[in-house]
Amino acid sequence: MKRMKKIIVTILILAMIMGLGATANAAELEQNYKEIYYTVYNEQGEVVEEGIIPRTTNERYHWSLNITLDNGWYTSFRMPGPNAFYVTSGTAMKFSYSLNRSATIKYQFMKSSQRSTPYADVWKTGTITAKSSSVTKTADATAYYYVGMTNASSDPITITSVDFSF
Repeated sequence: MKRMKKIIVTILILAMIMGLGATANAAELEQNYKEIYYTVYNEQGEVVEEGIIPRTTNERYHWSLNITLDNGWYTSFRMPGPNAFYVTSGTAMKFSYSLNRSATIKYQFMKSSQRSTPYADVWKTGTITAKSSSVTKTADATAYYYVGMTNASSDPITITSVDFSF
């Protein structure tokens, strides 16, 4: 009977140790999602501006400063690194934005099999003309995703708010 108790105690201790390791990994993963980075590129693909958008709630990014995009300029919204967000298959991703005026933008949902995203593929794209709008896409596979937008208007636009939730 004493031997059985020792075995049970050993199993419980191992389970506790493994549980602490999983908690540490979850905390590390959570730390990676504390902010979202944006990068603005001009029409030649040169970096014009970079910045940080703080997270306001779990898995939700909202920002209300200003990013100005000239005609043909592109901005992407990603994790630090630049890395994409890990999204599981069937998860809805909603990208919402507001501009200083009604304008035409091209949005791109980018998808990659790797977290680091220097060469992500355009997964979904479209064009919207409005002062503010939302686009929701559902992940067709478990992968890494991020979103970006290009100013397709002839005049500069200012992005006044961005919201990305999944």
